[in-house]
Amino acid sequence: MNKIVKEKLKEASLLFLIIIIFGCILAVMLKYETEGEKNMPFNLSEMLVVSSVDEKQKEENPEDLKWNLDINQYNDIYLKIEKNPNYEESTYIESVSIENIKTESNENNTINIYMPNSTENKLFSYEENFKVQSSLTYNGANQDDTKTLSIGNQGGRILFRIVNQGIGEYVSNEEGEIAYDGTLLKKIGVSEDRININVSFDVVIKTNSSKYRGTIKLQLPCGNILEEGICDLKQTDFKDVAFKREK
Repeated sequence: MNKIVKEKLKEASLLFLIIIIFGCILAVMLKYETEGEKNMPFNLSEMLVVSSVDEKQKEENPEDLKWNLDINQYNDIYLKIEKNPNYEESTYIESVSIENIKTESNENNTINIYMPNSTENKLFSYEENFKVQSSLTYNGANQDDTKTLSIGNQGGRILFRIVNQGIGEYVSNEEGEIAYDGTLLKKIGVSEDRININVSFDVVIKTNSSKYRGTIKLQLPCGNILEEGICDLKQTDFKDVAFKREK
């Protein structure tokens, strides 16, 4: 075999090896994009969504009506972050944030996001200073405390609310009692299409050594509240949520 042929074979072998290496790297990158990190120090282990309706008596009631209510459709979202028992390094949570919140509805609804608060002994109050503008952060602490926006630094829960505000009015002088839940929407002729919203948001888990981001997508409310009044949905499988490391 002459020298030229040997050189050609060597070049072909090298090119083939480069192609194989490149293919392997590309496969790993694609797998990471699809599946994300497989051994995070803390994992999103549970999401609970509770959907229903609340109301507020109008301040102005010139006809002295028994029921003169503004109706809001709310969705409470609880996220549980747990420590990964298979993660060997010592670590703790610095913060857990909700970022990049996007909402989309069929109607021109007023959709707002609220943080927990203690005004009037209510878990949520729809005041401007409790409205989430761009992100919501729970800082790591010794234990969970929604009033101070704290999450246990070894794992815990966070909570926020997505509200379809001013979805309708309930005005009546007839009924002695009413149910303060999603069945009110049926009474005022609000359809499911009127209240359905698509939501996406990023969950960002920041530890003392690393930071991870994954995107959650939801359709709200989580059930047929017009018939059932209040609905809840629990999710523990997050295979479709790829958490990726950030610098």
